[in-house]
Amino acid sequence: MSILATLPPAATPPASDVLAPYLWPFGVSLVVTMLVMPIVRTIAISSQIYDLPDAGLKPHEKPIPYLGGVGMYLGWAAAMVYSAMAFPASQAMLLTILIAGTIMMVTGLVDDLLDIRPRTKLIAQLVAGAVLVWGGIGDRVAAVMLHGLAGYVPDGVLWVMSSVITVFILMGAGNATNLIDGLDGLCSGVIGIISLGFLGIAAHLAVQGYSSTGDPVRLSVAVSLFGACLAFLRYNFNPAQMFMGDAGSLLLGFNAAVLILLFAEHDKPRWFIGALMVFALPVFDTALAIARRWLNKRPLFIGDRSHFYDQLRERGRTVRQTVLISYALALFYAAVGCSVVFIRARYAVIVFAATIVLTIAVVVRCGMLRRDSATPL
Repeated sequence: MSILATLPPAATPPASDVLAPYLWPFGVSLVVTMLVMPIVRTIAISSQIYDLPDAGLKPHEKPIPYLGGVGMYLGWAAAMVYSAMAFPASQAMLLTILIAGTIMMVTGLVDDLLDIRPRTKLIAQLVAGAVLVWGGIGDRVAAVMLHGLAGYVPDGVLWVMSSVITVFILMGAGNATNLIDGLDGLCSGVIGIISLGFLGIAAHLAVQGYSSTGDPVRLSVAVSLFGACLAFLRYNFNPAQMFMGDAGSLLLGFNAAVLILLFAEHDKPRWFIGALMVFALPVFDTALAIARRWLNKRPLFIGDRSHFYDQLRERGRTVRQTVLISYALALFYAAVGCSVVFIRARYAVIVFAATIVLTIAVVVRCGMLRRDSATPL
């Protein structure tokens, strides 16, 4: 049996015809973000809203204005509103995502300005997750994860399990994205590349007519996210003129979580697993930091310099070199995740497992899990 997945039927419409309408939400997100970013930056400077450098986790040389996440949100939200009007059949889901994303952005913004308690952030994330499940996003993810592994499961049990999984994915993606926001241009560039990976899978499904409702939602969110990231990168690439803050990182993580959940459709785990692989770099970075803290008997959830990008910097890489290496890795994981488009599900699982094993082997070989007293390679 061939390793290649079954190709779409000959009657499949040209990809350009299917995808052309989504150039508009991409353009709206890109242009609006570009236009509002100087205004947001001016407000941050005049209001003295800066991220101040220190000798620990903030190594930038001078104070950098915050609020970049607000500019990204405005571009993203404008694109989501446009998509809701352009695709009436998907309007309810798109507005649900807009409401939940607004909750996440506002939560991050309040944390940027007032430094709120973790418990308050948790409650806000629970509310955002509840909005998603109420709107039909993630409410069947448990069925996808249990596909082929369990017999009949009552709908009520599946709904409860799906709700818990949805909140877990939402919190996990938000925190992973927040943690990777440690160098100029790192988070916005990596998530921009990840959004292209999501877009690749979503485009393939749309061309095949996989879901009359889900396809416009997936494509709209992916292009809106990419447009906002690309526009913000103009102000965030080294040397950064502006930081996104938690308002931006939580918003980007939220979008990644939503896209992962949106691929959990029709009880088919293939696309869901592929989307998880596309998002692998932030997960890998978070796991590496936690593993190294555990190895060195430090608190697992207290920030330090254990992240992948920190260790590259310790090995003499410049900020730009470190960021470009991270971009290359994000592109690699996104390409592996998109391989579900070309190969059968059983082989995709083998490819994903091999990628994880290879990642662990490289981490160990490069000494990234050694104790702090060890000499880095």
